[in-house]
Amino acid sequence: MSHSETKRTDNFNQQDDNNNSSSNSPGRGEYKENFKRLQSTECLHGFRVDNIDGPECTTRPVAKFVGIKPPFVQEVHDILTEAVTARTEREANYVHHGWSIGAIATLSPWTMSRIAANNQPDPKGAWVTRRTLVPRLSLRLSINELAPVPEFEDAVEEALKKPTIFGQFRAVYRVFHEWGDMVPLAIDMGTSLAFTDLETNMLQLPDQDSYHNAYYLSNIRTARLTGQGIPEDAESGWYDGTWLTKQVPPPQWRKIRISAVAPTVNLLSAEIQSQLSQLYAKRLSYVPSHTIGPIDSSSRTHDDIDHASHEVSGIIVYATDFIRSLTFIYKNGTRSKHQGTDSYGAEHEFMLTDGEFIAEMLIWGDDWIRGLQFVTNFGRCSPHFGGGGTVEHTPTIARSKGGVLVGTFTVIKQFGRQGFIIHKIQGIWRHDLVDKIPKQDDVFSDYYGAKIGGLPFNDRVIVKNSDMAISKIEIRCDTVVNSIQFTYIENTDKGVVETRTVSHGGFGGEEKRFVLEPGEHVISVSGRYDDERVTQLCFVTNRGRTSDVFGKGLSIENSQSFSDLSSRDEHGKPMRLQYVCGRSDKYLNAVMFIWTPL
Repeated sequence: MSHSETKRTDNFNQQDDNNNSSSNSPGRGEYKENFKRLQSTECLHGFRVDNIDGPECTTRPVAKFVGIKPPFVQEVHDILTEAVTARTEREANYVHHGWSIGAIATLSPWTMSRIAANNQPDPKGAWVTRRTLVPRLSLRLSINELAPVPEFEDAVEEALKKPTIFGQFRAVYRVFHEWGDMVPLAIDMGTSLAFTDLETNMLQLPDQDSYHNAYYLSNIRTARLTGQGIPEDAESGWYDGTWLTKQVPPPQWRKIRISAVAPTVNLLSAEIQSQLSQLYAKRLSYVPSHTIGPIDSSSRTHDDIDHASHEVSGIIVYATDFIRSLTFIYKNGTRSKHQGTDSYGAEHEFMLTDGEFIAEMLIWGDDWIRGLQFVTNFGRCSPHFGGGGTVEHTPTIARSKGGVLVGTFTVIKQFGRQGFIIHKIQGIWRHDLVDKIPKQDDVFSDYYGAKIGGLPFNDRVIVKNSDMAISKIEIRCDTVVNSIQFTYIENTDKGVVETRTVSHGGFGGEEKRFVLEPGEHVISVSGRYDDERVTQLCFVTNRGRTSDVFGKGLSIENSQSFSDLSSRDEHGKPMRLQYVCGRSDKYLNAVMFIWTPL
């Protein structure tokens, strides 16, 4: 745990004790004079605290004083020495700049998101900062004595008027960057010398009382040394430590200690704070919402919520016929592992490039997670991780409109001699990283066909994020549908490009085809299926043409019919069939139809 020790030394300016003691209360005129002096030093300016390297003061005030009584401003004539231990690099950097541990720990959710957005590693360890302080003026405020400047409040209100969730988040983040995350409530002005190094290095230094001597400290090469309000010249006493007793004119005083701060969001009206809270609640979504259910005593859980403010840079999957372990790698260097039993299988990586996010997750499972596939906003598809079709399981399409995957919540459970494997999974999706995801308006049909048998396929691998359109459907069939294959055309800078998928299924039956004319699209599919395969398919286009009926629909038992009409887009127009996913072996075992806007 971080801690600090403060020691007050005897005042070196004994001649001032009788007239300027800190115990003497200044009059109202002196309050005004001192507060005016503090205002000239940017005491009501906001601070950005999203950077691990240290706080940054903004260029204009974020707050104004509205208290009925004068603010508590006091002249002091002390010399203080402090030793503060920090447990993270960020803490150490802020302590070095004069912030207390309490002030550093004061964070709003908005600030925590801004910190995480920088994806800066924040190593843990032990750092010690020794500060020698000569405070001359202190200010103590309450958040109730402050109000936002009108321009700050107006900027937040304008940000909340943006038409999309992402737009609102982006605008609010910009407001806090411009106006600051924190406003100081307890400030000491004066001069100081701060010396910071790793605790292990500090322990090797001899016991001495020279932490106010810049000449001595500057020879310690592993440490950082910063003086505030002290000119770095021989006359200032900077090098021999006599700066402690020098009279420094008020214009040279600096903010040497900030003991308390408040989030700038707390300056705003209750109504605006409520609107910001409601917006922040939309930052994360959890999809699919129905997959977790009751959790018994034989299960354990793993939740990535603590990592959700960071961006994913890659995923590691350990798989056999099950998904045993899942590890998220984040851009700040941290990892989060959903630990199962890593044996009998293999480890697979799926790494992301700059600006690439996971936008879709295909989950194959029953009571256990059998397979996973990830699709990015670049249209790139991971391999299918996990087992095949020897056990009954069906797919779930996990995505959240406008959201990208930043982690998961999983239930991990023992499955006999197989050890621990992932039992249930739920995606955690963030909505403040991208404005719109390609193909986020696509609609997936129901899953038609067998729950067992066959290997998964997904023609999104071919389609990616393109607008390519189906030009030909080839089907092999007899009593059932043996296979299906699509040919696509796409208009590119190099002309019309034709792409053909692999055949999903076997080579039995007779080969038949349905050729589409330019501008013609499939808007409806009907057919039949049973517990083992798709037995019949028929397609209808936007021009009223109907294909042959492919397959005789022969089933041993449990034959069911289906009719899948394209969904309507946001303008009320019918969508078109763009690609399919499903399972196949020597037959087309099962299929899902994916509809996209025209």
